[in-house]
Amino acid sequence: MGRKNGFCFTFAVVSIFVVCGFGTLAANAAHPAYSLSFDSGRVVFEDRDGIIVLTRLETLLSDSQAAWIIGDATSPVPFWTVSVCDKDGHKHLVTTNDSPGEIVTSENNCLSFLWKDLEPGKLQVTASVSVKGSGLLWDFEVELGDEECALWDIVYPELGRIPLTGKNHGIMPYGWGVQHDDLLGVRHNRVYPSAAQAMPFLAVSDGNAGLYLGVHESAGYPVSFFIGKRGNESAACMKVRHDVEGMGIAKSYKLPYSVETVTFAGDWYEAGRIYREKAKVTPWGKIPPLAKRKDIPQWLLDTDLWVVGSCHDDETADKIIEFAKYFEVPTSAHVYTWHEIPFDDHYPEYFPAKPGFQDAVKKVQAAGIAVMPYINGRLWDPATDSWAAKNAQDACAIDENGEKYVEIYASKVALSPMCPFTELWQDTVFDLVNKLLNEVGVRAVYIDQISAASAKQCFSDQHGHPVGGGTYWIQGYRELLRKCLKIVPDDAALTTEENADPWNDQLHAWLMVNTQERGGELIPLYPVVYGGRAISFGFQYIHGGDLEKHFPFRLKMARAFVYGSQLGWVGTQILNEEHRTEAEFLKDLCLARHSARDALQFGEMLPPITFEGGGRVYWKEKAGPKDVQYDAPAVSASAWLTPNGQRQIAFVNVADDPRSITLKLNSRHLGEEATKLTEVTLSQIGGGAQISLENVQDGNWQAQIEIGALDGCVYTIVMQ
Repeated sequence: MGRKNGFCFTFAVVSIFVVCGFGTLAANAAHPAYSLSFDSGRVVFEDRDGIIVLTRLETLLSDSQAAWIIGDATSPVPFWTVSVCDKDGHKHLVTTNDSPGEIVTSENNCLSFLWKDLEPGKLQVTASVSVKGSGLLWDFEVELGDEECALWDIVYPELGRIPLTGKNHGIMPYGWGVQHDDLLGVRHNRVYPSAAQAMPFLAVSDGNAGLYLGVHESAGYPVSFFIGKRGNESAACMKVRHDVEGMGIAKSYKLPYSVETVTFAGDWYEAGRIYREKAKVTPWGKIPPLAKRKDIPQWLLDTDLWVVGSCHDDETADKIIEFAKYFEVPTSAHVYTWHEIPFDDHYPEYFPAKPGFQDAVKKVQAAGIAVMPYINGRLWDPATDSWAAKNAQDACAIDENGEKYVEIYASKVALSPMCPFTELWQDTVFDLVNKLLNEVGVRAVYIDQISAASAKQCFSDQHGHPVGGGTYWIQGYRELLRKCLKIVPDDAALTTEENADPWNDQLHAWLMVNTQERGGELIPLYPVVYGGRAISFGFQYIHGGDLEKHFPFRLKMARAFVYGSQLGWVGTQILNEEHRTEAEFLKDLCLARHSARDALQFGEMLPPITFEGGGRVYWKEKAGPKDVQYDAPAVSASAWLTPNGQRQIAFVNVADDPRSITLKLNSRHLGEEATKLTEVTLSQIGGGAQISLENVQDGNWQAQIEIGALDGCVYTIVMQ
């Protein structure tokens, strides 16, 4: 290898070790190895005849030692890939496996790698890995020597292979959060920000320890994350893809942020807590607790339940009022089809509204129910008169072929996503919001798709932003919302679909209905990060048949309750006599939530509750001509820390009969003083049961608890 930035290494049959701070380099004559050690782990690279291979990334903890990445030196996973466009526009992938590289720096807790004259393009690539606390920072820079070529995108780092043990599972911030146990059965390849990649991180864990992969920067770059099966291989990996600013034009590019990996003890809860802290470098990640936010109107903080439907005449207004009276908690109304145009058609020509809309809004709001109409914050219908009159073609997002993107929904109408960086689209949404809030007088406007739909690569050279990659999508919407907020009355709010987080500080609530398990298990990853700091409402779509089958509806409401979401997003049909049992169950949850909002809305989510028992519930659904049986746990629970320091536990039983569980608590729920406590009692909020726990061993407490049929309840933990 020769001289390394002032260090000269001579390789013999025996290994030579050079210690540089926390970094350690180990070399042997056959395959020199280079490693960096950090607080709780180690990364190892090997030089295989000039081919640099990431061979190991592992956790080193007192109670856990696990390798998360075990590279196959004979068939290595390239830890970077650069996509290069040749003079004819064809894309070529260049990787670490294509040509020899060298280590040029190996000091100050950092390894730097250099590749020269890679083809096509005469690429020079510099990659580095450096120690930061309990993890690593990954940085990257690339330059072309061939002026006829251009850069497209970069994958860095790609971490593989993930060992396929029976315990290893992937952790993805898809909506509420999803865990996948079968890493070869999933290919999660999603763009942040979007519903499917709501926060810019992934993790893998075996339940005791894990590896976190994230991007933490405040400028607002879209980033693509992948975890799962690698191509056609029987191997899993995780990686990050970055779009070059000036895709197809740029001759050089330096990654404007570091990618960070962190080894940690724990599981999805701990992964979420890592992002909770790391995101505080951003204006959206450092939002304060709801109890301290001054920008959210009181009616929204008070809301326990949402009704969804129409509100454009006396009949629809009366149904909303009847709904709110039945449930007896503060209720808000999300209203659709208030406009003359069909849904998902002729956007953004929402006005004129239906003739009775404004009067219906006044009637409902006079009854104490806030009305929030729907508009779309992203789509324009090219068939509208306004498209031609306003020359909207010049403001829509443009693909790499110079064509507008086209999206078709249930309406079968071809709609075009607009570029949020353009003044025309910002002003169009602003005018709609202004008219609804300040002329019609609604209390909120729901601006659909801002957080749900993934950022588009826009290749227009007329919008004033770099083509392809860049911050324009996030910052464009941030500017759009800044304009809107200037005319939002103090008692009004702006909301959107789903929970992608770059607009946390500019919106007031998020409708959460799109989480799809896709063969995985739903987990409360989002509440771990933003519980008590952001308002969510809804849980998943209420599909046709959910109410009739009972358990699909009950389970959605139960998880919304224990995840801290405002309940419902359900239609007035739930008041029909045939759904009376489901309505009573939802009312019970609403009343329990209302009495425990300090925890479920304003509180910080504590680690997951452990309990045994409770049993399962079963139901059947049609899958084609066959009946498929489904099942789920009957009991769910969560623990919360209120703003005043109380610890509370929420329970729900969706079964038609009482269920008994053995609850187990420890220092994760009781605090560091758990081993010194002499008495722990659960006291039901609103009166009722007082349950004493038994100190089993070393601060582990447990009790047998019976939860009534179709019951939701919250207990305060009383400790002495």
